[in-house]
Amino acid sequence: MSAPIVLSIQSRVAHGHVGNSAAVFVLQSLGCEVIEVPTVLLSAHPGYGPPGGGALPVELLRGVIDGLERIGMLARIDAVIVGFLGTVETGHLAADAIRRVRAANPAALVVIDPVIGDRDGGRYVRDGIAEVFRDHLIPLADAVKPNHFELEYLAGRPLPDLAAALGALDALKVPVAVATSLELPEGDLGTLALVGGTAWLARTRPAADPPHGLGDSLGAALAAHMSAGETALTALGRAIGMVEALIGAARSLGRAELPLIEAASLIAGAPPKRLERLAIPPR
Repeated sequence: MSAPIVLSIQSRVAHGHVGNSAAVFVLQSLGCEVIEVPTVLLSAHPGYGPPGGGALPVELLRGVIDGLERIGMLARIDAVIVGFLGTVETGHLAADAIRRVRAANPAALVVIDPVIGDRDGGRYVRDGIAEVFRDHLIPLADAVKPNHFELEYLAGRPLPDLAAALGALDALKVPVAVATSLELPEGDLGTLALVGGTAWLARTRPAADPPHGLGDSLGAALAAHMSAGETALTALGRAIGMVEALIGAARSLGRAELPLIEAASLIAGAPPKRLERLAIPPR
């Protein structure tokens, strides 16, 4: 069987492992060919302070997609990932790229990571980008994976408990909806998934100063495993297990960045995380 081909539309940094600088390595380690379309080129992630670089011109990116279509590559794409956008215009371009891929290959998987912000830094994208995710990209998705902050932003209200978060996931109307970094009452963090109308939860203890790029890595692993034919639940368990293993590796190595090279064997070899089935009604 040939390797799945994944089109990954998200950020690229010169230093560190976030956006495509994490996702591409994870995808390749899991047996995927990657077509990378960077939305921005930055010196490093903003956790280091204001980065150098900026958004790539949308006309340049449109030329890349047009060129891929001319050589017949869009029909060969098995999955599309969209993450950090940079500009509203790039969001519309990403939606158009998805529609063009789907026209050429209706079976292509679409994973949307609505990068808007987080609880520590608040919203860190330009005005209008959250709305592009909500109104134009998420409706095209097979799988979506906001964090807790992003899910609240998309829902337009606080989500203080699992039932509220589950209701917000259900409102997205996406076959596989995953919320990460949920703050649970017991002090744990949770990954909540709504798959085929059934709710699932994975719990973990919060880590002090976890490395950036974990969500990008999780989205890449989810897309890779689902593209290889695994069920969404199996793929998610493997992706969460990988992320937890990488957090442990970063801690043991004393690394602030994801140790993707040193811990490369964990990307495919980490034990999967068990998810518990929930019986709570959404609200």
